[in-house]
Amino acid sequence: MKNVQYVRRFFMKRTMIAMAFVLPLLLFGSTDTIGYLGVSTGRLSDAMKIALEVDQGVIVEKVHEDSPAEKAGLEVGDIITQIDKAQIIDHRDLKKAVAERPNEKVTMTVFRKGKKMSKTITLGEREKSKLRLEVDIPEIPDLKVILGTQELQEHIDNLTQELEQLKEEIDQIKKQLR
Repeated sequence: MKNVQYVRRFFMKRTMIAMAFVLPLLLFGSTDTIGYLGVSTGRLSDAMKIALEVDQGVIVEKVHEDSPAEKAGLEVGDIITQIDKAQIIDHRDLKKAVAERPNEKVTMTVFRKGKKMSKTITLGEREKSKLRLEVDIPEIPDLKVILGTQELQEHIDNLTQELEQLKEEIDQIKKQLR
């Protein structure tokens, strides 16, 4: 019986810790917007850097239709190395430089077919990605041996039902806040 109590406390503590961090985000999270460029990019390997004669940057793999990037004339194969004074080393740098500046005009340094050029782009905006809460309670084979399969399954089922109820309550609270 002590093992059953241990398992229950383990899952409840884990759930409560997760809820302590996630619930405020769900209830009070903002719906801010972030900047949007409209490209999919890839990492430049060392060989690509040598062949393309660049030291840094990301390569444009796709330009999304009707995006600020398309309107500014960016093309697949362009290498983005700088936005205003921010050096673009990798995808994170590009994402950060764009996200911080919704609807702003920026100057982008791009290499195309070995030639350096400047592009002035007015970034778009989009809503920040929303947080999605999904909780799975994993099966733990060692606990099945300790507690017995049926007894453990009953406790897991009970915890799963409690989590589903919490999810429904959160959804109702979110609806009320809208």
